[in-house]
Amino acid sequence: MRTTASHTIGIPHLVELLRVVPSDAPTEKYREAIVDGNVLGRPTQAGRQRSFRHLRELYLLDSQRPEFAALRYFSDIDPSSLPLLAGQLAFTRDEVLRASFAALVELPAGSSVSSEDLTVAVTAQFGGEMSESTLGKIGRNTGACWTQTGHLAGRAKKIRTDVEARPAAIAYAAYLGHLAGRRGLGVLDNPWSQILGLVPGRSLAALRDAHTQGLLDLLVAGNVVDVSFPALGGVA
Repeated sequence: MRTTASHTIGIPHLVELLRVVPSDAPTEKYREAIVDGNVLGRPTQAGRQRSFRHLRELYLLDSQRPEFAALRYFSDIDPSSLPLLAGQLAFTRDEVLRASFAALVELPAGSSVSSEDLTVAVTAQFGGEMSESTLGKIGRNTGACWTQTGHLAGRAKKIRTDVEARPAAIAYAAYLGHLAGRRGLGVLDNPWSQILGLVPGRSLAALRDAHTQGLLDLLVAGNVVDVSFPALGGVA
């Protein structure tokens, strides 16, 4: 999926949508809120329909999908973590956003980041498949996306910032890892965990932090690590 080739990941819109739609609502309720109720304040019917389509592409908007149900669960527990929760789900679903992170992953906080830097990262993977104008728009869009998640700050001039991965974001990364078939410490050994900025070798400590907050169950016996998610019906 390449939603960010034409739009940002719309975290402010997601925040507003989750505020007005109950967590157990079916997809149709999200459509009604956006298209019929215009909770996002779009001026045209076509714009409302596009907003629904793009948010559904990135976030599923379906309480029967475990990725989205877990996002709602953890965001209800810690609303301040929603930008990182949304960023992780968008990262798993949008290949352009994933490619753009190569421009940020090794940069220390305080480094300057331009839209051209992000374009170069995406071009390295998809350059032959996209026009020059599309690639230029992607640089601007992904810059806005990473600003929404907290990885960048600023408007015209963007600066790399450190993100604070609170236990809810760590637990969500681990749950996504579980859904992808990872086990034990491997639940945090996945591409989307990179955006949490965890220090290498801190996976167990991060899982313990989430366990202390009651967000997952953790059992450590010698070299064996078991991670489970009883509240979400998942065991890793």
